[in-house]
Amino acid sequence: MSESYQKSSQIFQDNLKWLLNSDIRIKDGKNKGALFGWKNLNPISFPFIYSEITGYSITCFSWIYSQYSNKYALQAAKDASEWIIKNMRSYILVARLSDSNKSDQTKSLYYAFDNGMIMIGLLNLYKIIKDPKLLKIAEYMGKTLIDRFFDGSKLTARLDELYNPITENENGGTVKWSTISGSYHSKLSIGLLELSRLTNNKLFKEVSDSICDYSITLQKSNGQFITNPESDITYLHPHLYSCEGLIYSGLSQSMHSHYSAGLRGIRWAMDYALSSMKGGLPSNTGEGSLEQSDCTAQLLRLLILCRSQLEKSVDISELDNLINRLLLRLFDFYISTGEDRGGMKYHLNLDSACSWCTMFSMQALHIWKIRGSENVKWIEYFV
Repeated sequence: MSESYQKSSQIFQDNLKWLLNSDIRIKDGKNKGALFGWKNLNPISFPFIYSEITGYSITCFSWIYSQYSNKYALQAAKDASEWIIKNMRSYILVARLSDSNKSDQTKSLYYAFDNGMIMIGLLNLYKIIKDPKLLKIAEYMGKTLIDRFFDGSKLTARLDELYNPITENENGGTVKWSTISGSYHSKLSIGLLELSRLTNNKLFKEVSDSICDYSITLQKSNGQFITNPESDITYLHPHLYSCEGLIYSGLSQSMHSHYSAGLRGIRWAMDYALSSMKGGLPSNTGEGSLEQSDCTAQLLRLLILCRSQLEKSVDISELDNLINRLLLRLFDFYISTGEDRGGMKYHLNLDSACSWCTMFSMQALHIWKIRGSENVKWIEYFV
């Protein structure tokens, strides 16, 4: 057994223990089941409860239960779903909940992407425990996303507290990618296509296809997704979300146009990573951009899952070397000591432990470990 395999196994186990047992996850009180976005370690603080990440946690813990029959993970998924359902308003959830009196402009806003990830989480838990209530609520969520966010071709990124669309000034390229309609919304295909199959409602499939088709219009011929209007800077996190959604849509429907677009996006990210002197993947293509563990884990997952297709058009030794390089770099984000051992840093120089980075990294480590024994093109419960 190689040193990398042993280290991957150890970090994986520590990741899981941290997500289940640390105070990143709330275990009692009115917010039982919710997760904070991250934990600042010095001094200790928790900026806010993150509804999107609580949605991710349902998928993550459901995945752990499906793999290892871990009853604590299943209970954590149930607790998270109960918190989600309790805090919904008309079947969607605001981005951030906080007990703080500080002003938070995102607190009362509804994001299409966040609610899409929540919907996926509820569907994944439904597949395990078969509670019809979960499927019904996920179906209502899907319909609400379509009714309130879908404009006929794409999703509006966010709504105010009265459900009115918020339009950003997109001039100058300074707008944040998560506040505008973008290719990253294609990741909602994971939930919409699942809903279409489970409810036999073709509307969800049609909307998913439309969102994915719109995403492709934001892709350059070299595979790069435009994540910020009026700017040539691409943010790797939403770029890879775009790839994830398109690859899933293409695989699950045998839809070549979606799969090939996702593959082009992965090849572009691969080329960018190879041209970078960094060990992992930076936040964006701008000068001086810092490496991010979530982006690094996202690309690692996709390179392994799509390896059999990528090897037809890229140098296989370069691909495998990059896979190993990303794995080793992911190790560097691991917090190896103290009460937050097992958490993953967002940036290497940040003294904090990030919940979603830990989930993405844990799944990447698992996929890396099984890469030789199974011809895996996708996994159930993709976080």
